[in-house]
Amino acid sequence: MLASSGFWERATAGWDDLRGLIGFGDALSGLPSWLAPPLALASLLALAVLAGVGLAALGLLLTVLLAVHLLLDQVFGVRVDVALPR
Repeated sequence: MLASSGFWERATAGWDDLRGLIGFGDALSGLPSWLAPPLALASLLALAVLAGVGLAALGLLLTVLLAVHLLLDQVFGVRVDVALPR
């Protein structure tokens, strides 16, 4: 049923187009098979490091915003109130 509707052909054609769009697909397929597990672990480690960098940047942003709020409120006496819409 799926073969008669051409679904599988369209899916494989889309996959081939996607592989052509990604330039490093052929380079990764040419690697030896023993290199796949270290490459996967290195990719996961890089993802974890980048997530940590993003969380550290978010923490730094929140700390700076708190410092600016305290500086404006305590030193300069400027108070910023947020009015909720009715």
